[in-house]
Amino acid sequence: MFGPRDSRRIRGLRQALQAQGLDAAVVDYANLLQRPELAAEALAAHPQALVKLESPGEAPALHAALIERGWHRHGGPGAAPTVLEHGELAHQQHWYAGFADLLAGLPDAPRYLNPPADIAAMSDKLVCQQRLIAAGVGVPPLLGAIEGYDSLRRRLDQAECDRVFVKARYGSSGAGVLAYRRHRDGREVAYGSVEAVERDGGLRLYNSLRPRRYTDGLRIARLIDALAAQGAYAERWIAKPRAPDDAGAHYDLRALALDGRARQRVARVSRSPLTNLHLGNRRGAIEDWLDPAQTQALETAVERAAQAFPRSRMIGFDLILRERRSWVLEANAFGDLLPQLLWQGRDAYQDQAMLTAPASAPLAAA
Repeated sequence: MFGPRDSRRIRGLRQALQAQGLDAAVVDYANLLQRPELAAEALAAHPQALVKLESPGEAPALHAALIERGWHRHGGPGAAPTVLEHGELAHQQHWYAGFADLLAGLPDAPRYLNPPADIAAMSDKLVCQQRLIAAGVGVPPLLGAIEGYDSLRRRLDQAECDRVFVKARYGSSGAGVLAYRRHRDGREVAYGSVEAVERDGGLRLYNSLRPRRYTDGLRIARLIDALAAQGAYAERWIAKPRAPDDAGAHYDLRALALDGRARQRVARVSRSPLTNLHLGNRRGAIEDWLDPAQTQALETAVERAAQAFPRSRMIGFDLILRERRSWVLEANAFGDLLPQLLWQGRDAYQDQAMLTAPASAPLAAA
């Protein structure tokens, strides 16, 4: 495994492996940044191993190092940006450039669970949606990249649209996502997990577990400008179905594809536009909510979307399913952190542990 050694994701898969008497060697991204040759050495030392590239999240020092790497790759003048405060959302375009550069430097090997190029593509949310469209997958209509608030307004006018999601191009877990609506009388509303704080004469953004609602037009404009400076795009707001057990709530779905087949799936229920579970939303009993035809529609949508990344064996898809129509909201190369979510008796990590080398050729311990 390649990733932050102490992340929950690394621990989760290692526990699933250890339950089978196996283990995984771990190459920390932080070490790889200093010694790129570690990747080739690790692959050569474990020629039978399946290789999983994990999310670089939950590692602030690594996040800062990737921003610095991306800053230099972009030819940024002078010193790289200062280290961010806890939860601060800034320099995401540099973070992505640094991470994509790290992925591009990995050896070309056929043993990756998800290959580096696919992970890079899925980590650029706009590129990912365009790839899904090219593959014939239903997604919310894209309004395209935006350079700021004025750019957003022009695209809304061109599309004759008043409700969109503004999304951080390089974000994850709902970071930098705003549900935006404008009214004919001039009122505007933006809702999201971004906390905008005035400090040192400027606007700084922070991820918050308590989503905010903004109604001041000037503040919304500055917020969208700050998000767009890091890379952002807009897509039409597709209405989510109502939760059968709560008339005031709606839901979308997270479903994991493994080897192109739909496996673990869960409804994410919220009374707000954002359904991410870590924002205080809840899981819904999808197995009781979907009839056989809808379940088949879900599985067909997931399997068709997975075909857009045929070399990736595990992908998390967020999607809206209404009656028999579906819209894929996002493909996530790291979408398998779903504790206690079972399908046919196994969670995602237990599924992946079944893919590793057989017991006769266990991986070396880290």
